[in-house]
Amino acid sequence: MPNKTSMTSRALLAGALTTLSVGAAAEAQSPADTVLRDGSLYTVDAEHPSAEALAVRDGEIVYVGDEAGVDAYVGPDTRVIDLDGRMVMPGLQDAHIHGITAGRAQCDLDYRPLSVDEFTAHLEGCLADPDFGTQRDDWLTVEHWYVQFLKPRGTEVDKAVLDAIDTERPIIVYDVWGHAALANSRALELAGIDADTPDPQGGVIKHDDRGRPNGWLYDDAQFLVDEAMPERPPLDPVDAARRGLAVLAEEGITSFQAQSESRDTVETFAELREAHGLTARAHFLIDSGARTGDELAAFIDELDAIREAVESPERLPLQVRAWRPGEQQGPRLVAEPGVSVAGVGEVMADGILQAPTQTAALLEPYRVNAGSEDAPDWRPGDNRGEAYIDAETLGEMATRFAERGYQTQIHAIGDRAVRNTLDAFAMLREADATAPQASGYDRGGDSRPLMSHAELVDAADHERFEGLGVVPVMSYQWAKPAPDSTDAVKPYLGAERWAGYEPEGELAAAGAKIAYGSDYPVDPLDHWFALEAAVLREADWGPEFPAYAGDLNAEQQALSLDAAIRGITLNAAYAMHQDEVTGSLEVGKLADLLVLDRNLFEIPAEDISETQVLMTMVGGDVVHRAEDFQP
Repeated sequence: MPNKTSMTSRALLAGALTTLSVGAAAEAQSPADTVLRDGSLYTVDAEHPSAEALAVRDGEIVYVGDEAGVDAYVGPDTRVIDLDGRMVMPGLQDAHIHGITAGRAQCDLDYRPLSVDEFTAHLEGCLADPDFGTQRDDWLTVEHWYVQFLKPRGTEVDKAVLDAIDTERPIIVYDVWGHAALANSRALELAGIDADTPDPQGGVIKHDDRGRPNGWLYDDAQFLVDEAMPERPPLDPVDAARRGLAVLAEEGITSFQAQSESRDTVETFAELREAHGLTARAHFLIDSGARTGDELAAFIDELDAIREAVESPERLPLQVRAWRPGEQQGPRLVAEPGVSVAGVGEVMADGILQAPTQTAALLEPYRVNAGSEDAPDWRPGDNRGEAYIDAETLGEMATRFAERGYQTQIHAIGDRAVRNTLDAFAMLREADATAPQASGYDRGGDSRPLMSHAELVDAADHERFEGLGVVPVMSYQWAKPAPDSTDAVKPYLGAERWAGYEPEGELAAAGAKIAYGSDYPVDPLDHWFALEAAVLREADWGPEFPAYAGDLNAEQQALSLDAAIRGITLNAAYAMHQDEVTGSLEVGKLADLLVLDRNLFEIPAEDISETQVLMTMVGGDVVHRAEDFQP
């Protein structure tokens, strides 16, 4: 396969190296702590995109430029890392992540394509494993089920497949998206779910043609079962956080913004910071489900209390305060990674596009097949998905959060939910315009509203992202032919809407500042595959799955490698209010960077996913080093 890395990327890099200048430097008043030299540095700095060497003092970059210029920063105690031509780039920043701690053992389907027999055999193996319980009332919870990848294509199941397993134990199987779960009859019974149970707000209980629950629980309906489960023995939260951080460091993640976290998790990371144990800059968005009235006011007061406890002077310097109304510039981010309570998220405006769930809110209905599988006849149906919260409520909520200095991230996938969310943020901007503390969309006083996923956006709304200063936080890895796209979305949208599916390219062309968010652990932690998918819009499923060959709208929607990297570095830093001090390799910024085993601009794009991180540095400290990298 030819290398599809953009010619723009290659020309930019080659030209900059050919005409390499010193670039930028701080006065070398004293030797640097660390010097990286003889490398191929990609800086994500538009003025000086490439360099050969870099110097770090007190966790801050003091020189970026050529080999000759870095000599002035080398002293007798300077640690000199000879890169031997290897690529260096800014650390990865993940603006939308969920599970960041290593949890207890679960029955894990590991995202694999499975037949029904393979699926049930795996569950039977877990039921026989004493690590997953032995008693009649011991719940079996199953994770990471790629339900759209059931084999053969088009296979659908309900609770009957679980009820056929020889056990009386309750079973709940969660899909990889976190938006659906399948429960057996015993689990439904223990949760008190029957034909008369109403749908909870923000969720759906699916029924069979006789009106009985068929086992499928969508979005917040899953909580009905979760609440029926007994509490499990607690993990040591600090140890769990350390394990999770080690995984992030190995992947090359130097900053993250975690969604829907709890006060306890924030406190755990604050304790870890006090023990100097953080290896990534940690931003937290918290959500209680409060949306209006006294509940919302009480939740905002609770956020204030959490932020005060974590960011109090006695515990500073933890990290730059994410944002405060009226501030042109927040307190400076310190070299050692810390913790901030950034705001509220992930607020669910709708669900997902994938069949059979189809809870993402659309402007026009999902299509249905009025024919047969062999002779399909696709026509508009009645289902337009679920708009869980109206635009006015979202707008009032986001505005009240912003007035108290909190950022809001809203999950919106369908084009109707996207429009509702943009309308809500337009209300926020109207309030900005009249508020005395307003200071412009690109300054420290801006709440920088975030919309996660935005998988289907009407063309009339493309330019609104830039106009309203809304950052779309996109998951690059979803933009590929796969069961959850080609099978579970494409036929239900039709050709016109399908052409705009996963619209990174069109949003970027319209001026949107796209940031990357992995949605881990909904998806595996694989940022290098995500970069490859952003450029190629394809995945190599192998000859076993010819239906998923080719690309997904690459001509309209692919990003250049430069743009994809910017989204996972500088733009993600912008989403987290730290682009002035991280996200690119520039003098005066913090030394958050990676050494890679290959140059992304000199390899076929289909090899980007094979990238290995040789070294991860955060604030000048090495937090991960591969065993075979000993410079």
